[in-house]
Amino acid sequence: MRTDTLKMQVQVRYRVIRISILLLAGMLVATPADAAIRRLRRMVVVGDSVLAGFSSGGFIAHGNGGQVDSAPAFVARRARVALPQPLMSGPGVPPQLVIDDGNGNGVLDPGEVHRTDDSIGFRARPVRVARNLAIPGEDMVSVFDEIRPDVIASRLVDGQAVEGRDVLKFLELGLPFRSDSVSQLTRARDLRPTFVMVWIGNNDVLDMAMRTNPDAVTLDATEFGRRFRRLLDELADTGADMAVGNLPDVTGVAALRHAAGEVTSCRQADGTLRPVATDDLLSIDLERVALPVPPCTDVLGLAERDHILKTVSAFNAEIAAAIMETEQNRGVRIAPVDLFALFGGLRANGLDINGDGAVDISTGYLGGLFSLDGVHPTPTGNALIANAFLDAIEQRFGDAIPRVDVARVAARDRLVGNPFRPAGEAPFGLIGPDDTNVFQGFFDDVFDRVSRGAREFASDVRDLGRNFADRIKRFFRHLF
Repeated sequence: MRTDTLKMQVQVRYRVIRISILLLAGMLVATPADAAIRRLRRMVVVGDSVLAGFSSGGFIAHGNGGQVDSAPAFVARRARVALPQPLMSGPGVPPQLVIDDGNGNGVLDPGEVHRTDDSIGFRARPVRVARNLAIPGEDMVSVFDEIRPDVIASRLVDGQAVEGRDVLKFLELGLPFRSDSVSQLTRARDLRPTFVMVWIGNNDVLDMAMRTNPDAVTLDATEFGRRFRRLLDELADTGADMAVGNLPDVTGVAALRHAAGEVTSCRQADGTLRPVATDDLLSIDLERVALPVPPCTDVLGLAERDHILKTVSAFNAEIAAAIMETEQNRGVRIAPVDLFALFGGLRANGLDINGDGAVDISTGYLGGLFSLDGVHPTPTGNALIANAFLDAIEQRFGDAIPRVDVARVAARDRLVGNPFRPAGEAPFGLIGPDDTNVFQGFFDDVFDRVSRGAREFASDVRDLGRNFADRIKRFFRHLF
């Protein structure tokens, strides 16, 4: 008996020593990829429509660009970590734009890009806790705004008007249901992230391009910088390291096109005409009744473009300073992601993804980078953004994460090599008449549609009887 006991003790000690050696060996041969998995294992995303996966004028899980092909989703898959997202069901919130070749000529004509469905989707899995918190339309003012999910839910069921941005915040941040006030920042802190992916500020500068007005900014650079410092400081409360993107030159979006000889002059406020250069920019959403001599306020000449570029550069300087100061003062490490350089290089040179010497991806309309709204990326564009974040993460932290295979993504991207890609510039009035606000007041139109859909849904419920509406309320309270 004693011999058996000693034998068992020896075996146990042998196993303990063997396991210890294996664990030590595993630590010694740990790869940079293993470090990346640990760092990004509980990644949280803070941002606006681009990181949210909004594309082709709509917000949906799967589509011509969708949440499953957002840049953060690509990063998470390459790092082999989970990233729960607040996926939206069909037809979307709102539905995406599509190409409708009504005359069957195979050419992209005015009015042939529009929505074909006016209904509204919903959160596909409302009880799932999401870590991609990015909200379409969010800017450096609204990102700090909190909503009360219980109040929003009650108003929706009662058929009361709710601002569209708050509807999206409710769908993304308020579910699973919670009664306390919530914003991207409060949710980020609650989720206790190991890493935070940040790209926000695009909507603070986008209107300069969309409204062809260099003065269409609500914040000056100093106030923008103050708010960006506050953003990073509040995120630093989590103790997580970050990757933070800067802003691209918004005059490079595909929603703008060159005059290209189709517009040679514009009308000034006093009625006199001013020459328009062939490389001056106008919105593809310009109403055709304004042709061939639109108001000069619809044209971005060289001086206006320079003014916009200086504003974006000033905002980027504030972002860089905020990153440096947060690192110094809060003890977190931040990888700066130069998206200004990424989009600038693509605009100047395009991209050859298959190595045959020909440009496959460009920033023009249906050039493969931007989706049908001309503002938000295609899946291929999101893959390129993801790689920019992965490059920055490796440079700052040494985490070698495999890059997204852009060629493979492009091969299944229906907006790359699309047969409707214009040979030259996209036609003016491209967006259908019912969707003309896709660029002028872009997000206002999106939010109006969401709010209208929610009110119509609540109205249908109310029409079935107040008692039924009360049961719906009780059901939601019980469910969440």
